Amino acid sequence: MSDTARSDSPSDETDLAYLKRLAVAGRGEPAPFLLLMAVFGGIYGFAALAVVAALLIDGWPTAGVVPGPATLFLGGWIFVAAHLAFLATLLWTGWRTIWPNRVRLNRAASATWTAAFIGLIVVFAMISVFTRNEPPTDAVYSAHLLGPMLLVLWGSAWWVTAITSERRWLLVIAIGSFASALALAWVGNAVAMLPIMGLSLLLLAFAPAVILMRERRG
Repeated sequence: MSDTARSDSPSDETDLAYLKRLAVAGRGEPAPFLLLMAVFGGIYGFAALAVVAALLIDGWPTAGVVPGPATLFLGGWIFVAAHLAFLATLLWTGWRTIWPNRVRLNRAASATWTAAFIGLIVVFAMISVFTRNEPPTDAVYSAHLLGPMLLVLWGSAWWVTAITSERRWLLVIAIGSFASALALAWVGNAVAMLPIMGLSLLLLAFAPAVILMRERRG
């Protein structure tokens, strides 16, 4: 009997170690910097839609025509206010990040969002390398793909987060990101990109971040 118990002991220790790794991997936030994500999506999404509203008031822009007063005001000051609000939140997030009692990401979330961030850096580098020998008038067209590519990476990160965190409703955010990437690529560098960007920021960044923060408080 003692030999049997001793032979089972390593297996039991292995099982306990495996369960401990699962528990550690599952603790923590499912996505990074939720407050910063909510503020970024909220203020810039609202700013983009406010500019669209101003364009509807003043009239859609045409070549050689000076924008109307609503467009000039909202297109300038609202983005200044958005930049200041985002900078303040960024500084607050930086301070909370080095705080000893900060909320950490779980292991799966760290891997997912780190991969998405690395992918974003590679996309920036890829566009720079691809357009290195092109004139600026041609290189700008390649830069227009940055937004759709960012949405694809964003959707991929939410897709993995939805599955690993057992929050299947985040699959809607992921699918919405992929659809927005296609829509943004379809309109190209047209004014119609503003409502797509504004709605994407509000629905795909602000909304999920707020819901996840409410879950944490609940």
